[in-house]
Amino acid sequence: MKTRRWIGGGWVVGMLAVALAAQVPELSLPRPGAVVVTDITGEVTVTASGQRRVPKPEERLRIGSTLSTGRKSLFTVTLSNGATVQLGSESEVELEEFGQAPVSGSVKLAELREEPTLSRTRLNLLRGDVVIEVKPLKVARGSSFHLTSTAGTLRISEGTVRAMVRMSDLGLGVASVELTKGRAEFEVAGGAVVPVPAGGKLSFALEVDKATGVTKVGAMPAPATKAAR
Repeated sequence: MKTRRWIGGGWVVGMLAVALAAQVPELSLPRPGAVVVTDITGEVTVTASGQRRVPKPEERLRIGSTLSTGRKSLFTVTLSNGATVQLGSESEVELEEFGQAPVSGSVKLAELREEPTLSRTRLNLLRGDVVIEVKPLKVARGSSFHLTSTAGTLRISEGTVRAMVRMSDLGLGVASVELTKGRAEFEVAGGAVVPVPAGGKLSFALEVDKATGVTKVGAMPAPATKAAR
């Protein structure tokens, strides 16, 4: 889906320094890390190589798979870098990339305080909402965790983040990114890079032009205020 910039000039001020600071060495991680099913509630499916099926607990999923949930359903997977990804109701996430340097010895994922080896993760939130918990990454050495969506790209260094994308049949929708704790920044589609404040939330209005496929990403309109009597 194509995107173009539709944001106010206020986003741009001071963002160049943030973007430069985010540049890190490119890692060579040809081997995929492990993505393991840890919890299933309700209706959950996995689609890979055109085949859709119901996953099993503790199953290892293939990179490139798309995870989906039905109404009132939850789906949680754990990555071998210590991160957890929980899909909410009626949500869909694609495992685009997860490369990780080899891990020596046995590692208990639940006991990790930081990623055991360098890793690079890229997920795509197609619809719905997802809660991601990332153990501290070795960002200075090239590790990264990206979540892309219609609104843009979320880059998480550590912490817990909730992201949401909801679209209507009319091509109108909303998106948000909320950082409970940790460090993260958000690159608006076709626009600037902005830090996500801990305990704060960024919200966006989405509009898809069905004729061209172009998506406009803008700030949420301010709530209407009642006129004084």
